Amino acid sequence: MGQQIGVSLVGLVGGIFLGSFSIGQVNGQSALDLATFRSDALAQHNTYRANHHAPALTSSNALNTSAQRWADRLAATGEFEHSGTNGVGENLYVSYTTASSIDAETLANGAVKSWYDEVSKYDYGNPGFSPETGHFTQVVWKGSTELGCGTAQGTATLNGTRYNAFYVVCQYAPAGNVQGQFAENVLRP
Repeated sequence: MGQQIGVSLVGLVGGIFLGSFSIGQVNGQSALDLATFRSDALAQHNTYRANHHAPALTSSNALNTSAQRWADRLAATGEFEHSGTNGVGENLYVSYTTASSIDAETLANGAVKSWYDEVSKYDYGNPGFSPETGHFTQVVWKGSTELGCGTAQGTATLNGTRYNAFYVVCQYAPAGNVQGQFAENVLRP
C-alpha cells in the first residue's frame, strides 16, 4: 500500500474560478471501473443528502460525459481547475498515491467524503457561500437533481516523489451555491 494524499478545489457557479495549480508532467489514462465509481459516488451523495432533507440525485448521462471529458483533460495536462461549464455546479478532487492503482469505491467515497466533511465549518445561522464549505453545500444543495461524475488517472511529481494522480470531477444540475438561496437549499441535518 502506498502513500496517499487527497486535494479538493472549490469554485463558484457561472465559471468564476477561485484558483488553480499545476503539478508536473501528466500522462492521461483511465484504469478504474467507471460504472462502479459512478454508482458509489451517487450512493454516497444521496446518503449525505438524505441527512440534510434533500431529495436523491439521479445519474445523468450528459453530466457523466461532460465530467469525464474534464477529468480526462485534467489528467492529461496536470492542471487542477474548474471547467467553467455553463449551468452546472462542479466539485473537483485529486488523490495522489504511490500505489499503482486505487479501488473505484475507495476513490468515489474518499472524494465525496472530503467534500462533505466541510459541514463542520458551515454556519447555518449565517447561510451563504464560503470557499471553506462550497464543496459541502453543493453536495447537499436541495435544488440540484442530477449528478454526473468522471475520473481519470495521470501522474504527478510532488516534492521529488512520483505519484499516480486520480482526478475526480462531479457536476451537478441545476447548479448549487447560488447567492441568496442557501437558507432554503442547505438544510440542517
